[in-house]
Amino acid sequence: KVKGKLIEIKTEWKEHPHLYLPIQKHTNRVITLTRFPFPPTIGDAVVTNLKGVEIGVRTADCVPLVLVGDEWVGVVHVGWKGLAAGVVEKTLDRLKPYEELHRLFAFIGPSAKSCCYEVGEEFRRLFPSYLAERNGSLYMDMQRAVMEELRSMGINNFGLIEKCTVCSEDLPSYRRDRTERRLLTSVRIL
Repeated sequence: KVKGKLIEIKTEWKEHPHLYLPIQKHTNRVITLTRFPFPPTIGDAVVTNLKGVEIGVRTADCVPLVLVGDEWVGVVHVGWKGLAAGVVEKTLDRLKPYEELHRLFAFIGPSAKSCCYEVGEEFRRLFPSYLAERNGSLYMDMQRAVMEELRSMGINNFGLIEKCTVCSEDLPSYRRDRTERRLLTSVRIL
C-alpha cells in the first residue's frame, strides 16, 4: 500500500468486473480512464482517478511500471519499442495537469534484466547508455533506462523489484519459455 493505493503483482489471476486491462501492442498510447466500465482500447499505459477500479498491465519480460500520486494512479507496460516511442514520458505528461510529478511514487516490477536481456545491434543507436557487451553480445538494462527516464522528469521516489523474469523460474518469461503466461501488475485507489 502506498498513499492509500494498493499495488499488486500476481502470477495467477483472473479478469474480474472491476479490472481494466488495455489491449497492449507495444505503443506509446496512454488511456485516461474517467468512467468505468470502459471498452477495451489499444494502449500500453492507463491513468485514472476512479476509486475502486483496478488498472493493470500484463508482462512477461517487459517492465511493469506503476505511478502513484495523491489523486491519480497510472500503470505502464514498458517494452523497448514503447520506451523508444516515449510511453513513460507521455504517461507522465498525461498526469502532469493533476499531480506534481516530483511527488509521485514510481514502482518498477520484475522484468528481463541485463543479465539475460540480449538485444541486437540496432540498440546501440537507440539506447547506448543502457547496454553492456559480453562475449560479443549486447545486453540491455531496461529497468535502469526506465528509472533514468523517470529521474529526468523529476521523479526520485522509487520502489524496485530487482528480480529478473528470465532467471526466476517462478515468474513468467516469454524469452525463457515462449509462454502465454503473464504477470499482472495493477494498482487501484482504495
